[in-house]
Amino acid sequence: MTFAQLVDSLVTTVQVGSLYALMAVGLTLTMAVVKLPNFAHAELITFGAYAALVVSLFVTPNPFIAIGLAFPASALLAWLAHRTVYRPLQRQRASTYVLILSSFAVGLIIRYTLFLFADSFDLFDKRIQIPLAVLLDLGPLRITNIFAWVVPSSIVLVALLSVLLNFTSLGRQMRALADNETMARVIGLPVDRVVDLTWLLVGGMAGVAGALWGFYTFVDPLVGWLILLPVFAAAVLGGMRSFVGTIIGAYVVAFGENTIMLLLNQWFGLDFSFKPAIPFLIIILVLLIRPQGFAGLGRATEGGKA
Repeated sequence: MTFAQLVDSLVTTVQVGSLYALMAVGLTLTMAVVKLPNFAHAELITFGAYAALVVSLFVTPNPFIAIGLAFPASALLAWLAHRTVYRPLQRQRASTYVLILSSFAVGLIIRYTLFLFADSFDLFDKRIQIPLAVLLDLGPLRITNIFAWVVPSSIVLVALLSVLLNFTSLGRQMRALADNETMARVIGLPVDRVVDLTWLLVGGMAGVAGALWGFYTFVDPLVGWLILLPVFAAAVLGGMRSFVGTIIGAYVVAFGENTIMLLLNQWFGLDFSFKPAIPFLIIILVLLIRPQGFAGLGRATEGGKA
C-alpha cells in the first residue's frame, strides 16, 4: 500500500465518519429517549436526501437552501410517523417488539413511496447538484469542496446537539426522560412535548445527514437502508445510549470500512466486496465482549450514566 493510498483512506474515514456520527446520534437519541430502535431512521435519511435533491434540481443549486429544507422535511416526516403510529401504539402499551416491527412497516411505506416518486420523475441514482472542486492538493492529500461541506457541517451540528443536551432546559428534560420515564412524569415534566421535540430533532438531523450524503455520493430510494448497518454499528459501539460513545463509534466504523479494509485487501488479498461485513462484525464483537460499548467515556444521553 502506498502512502498516497493510506492518506486518501484516512481522508475518506474522516468524511464518512462525520456523516455516520450525524446519522447515529439521532438514532441513539431515539433509543435513549423514546426507547425505540427505529429502523425507519434509514428512510428519514433518504427523505432528507431527496428533499435536497429536488431543491438542487428544480429550485436552486444553493447548498445552504438544500440543507436548510432537508431538515424540516425529514423532521416533519419523523413527527408524523410518531403521531400516527408510534404514540398510539405506546399508549396501548405495545411491546418493544411490536414497536420495532411497526418501524419496519413505516420504513417500507416511506421507501416504496419514494420509489414511486423517483420512478415518476426519473430520480434514480442522482447526485445533488454541487460541482466538484479541489480546494487543497498537496501530493497525497487532496481535499475537495465536498469534504469542506460534509465534515464541518456534521461536526457543527453534532456540537450544537451536544450543547442542547447538556446546557438547555430541553436537553435536561430529554436526559431525565431517558433516565426514568415514570419519575419524569411524577415530577411534572411535559413528557409528550419532549418526545415530540425529540422526534423533530432526530428527523431533522437525519434529513441533513441524507442531504450531505447526497453531496458525497448519490441519491436513490435505498440510500438510507444501505447505510443503516454501519449507523447501527456506531450506535451499538456507543452502548445505544452514550452520545460521546456513538460519535467515537462512528469514526471507528468508518476507519474499519476504509483504512482497515484497504490494509486487508493489500496484505491478505481480501476482496472489497467484504466491506459490508465489517460493521456487522463490529456489532457481533461488541455485543459478545462489551455490550456497553464506549459508554462511560463521556457524558451519556441518559444523564451521565453508562
